[in-house]
Amino acid sequence: MTSAQRRKRIAGFQSKGKKRPVFRLLVLALVGLFVLYLGLTTKYWNSKEKLSMVIGAPDGGVVVSVLDPQNGEITNIAIPKNTQVESSRQLGTWKIRSIWALGVNEKLGGRLLKDTVLKNFKFPVSAWADKGAYGFATGDSLGILKAMFFPYDTNLKMGDRLRIGIFSLGMGNSKRTDLDLGKSGYLKKTRLTDGEEGYVLSGRIPKDLLVVFSDPEISRLGLKINIKDASGDPSVSQELAEVIEVIGAKVAAVTKEPKAPSDCRIWGSGFFAKDVSRLLACKLEKEPPEGMFDVELEIGEGFAARF
Repeated sequence: MTSAQRRKRIAGFQSKGKKRPVFRLLVLALVGLFVLYLGLTTKYWNSKEKLSMVIGAPDGGVVVSVLDPQNGEITNIAIPKNTQVESSRQLGTWKIRSIWALGVNEKLGGRLLKDTVLKNFKFPVSAWADKGAYGFATGDSLGILKAMFFPYDTNLKMGDRLRIGIFSLGMGNSKRTDLDLGKSGYLKKTRLTDGEEGYVLSGRIPKDLLVVFSDPEISRLGLKINIKDASGDPSVSQELAEVIEVIGAKVAAVTKEPKAPSDCRIWGSGFFAKDVSRLLACKLEKEPPEGMFDVELEIGEGFAARF
């Protein structure tokens, strides 16, 4: 090999060496942009308002975790696995430990557990996840990191998971409260329909739990809410009114409408209408509500069938 050929080969290697750092920087930039995109893509939590999510516990029970950024605290409400509930979508009476599997069988996933908790306990849960997200509730650093990045079944976006994880990592034990619903007045121990011992609901939600879920800003606004009931089942609008009261608002009127096969729609501006739309999976209309009401919620037979 001549000296000219050697110089040419060395120059070629040097040229390739110069290209490699540029390529690495380009890859890192693309990865960084992708992570940033995921971090900004959120659906359920903006890190400013309360978020209530239902998580499957490893023992078969359920944990409702409430993140409160205004007070800088997390409240975890444990529902015992042998608590008897009425499944949403009129799927019968079950122990709550069986609702997740029932949702999978019915091709509804964790939505069935979320809606069942909403229907029975009146907890305004909008997010759901299987036991892979349990680390968010425990506060264990490794568990939180797994809940942030490991795959599991949930309706949370990656941005939601990152924000929840960062918030949870910043909460010490003094900022976490664990409540056992089996030791509260909201459940009572009894013999269930299958002959086993378990829990059933007892009365209305206690005031100490109302504080956990209610939003002081909603109470301050004093919104006038009307439920237009075209479901043909007055118990549905009554239960919805209880859910709205747990959030911190009051239902000013329930207007009975002719039965209609529709699902649900909501009229109103501001974050409350958006939150209720997301909570109940109702269509948010662009037009303002009619008359003297700040928010109107219309429910039909379709909604009653899935509630």
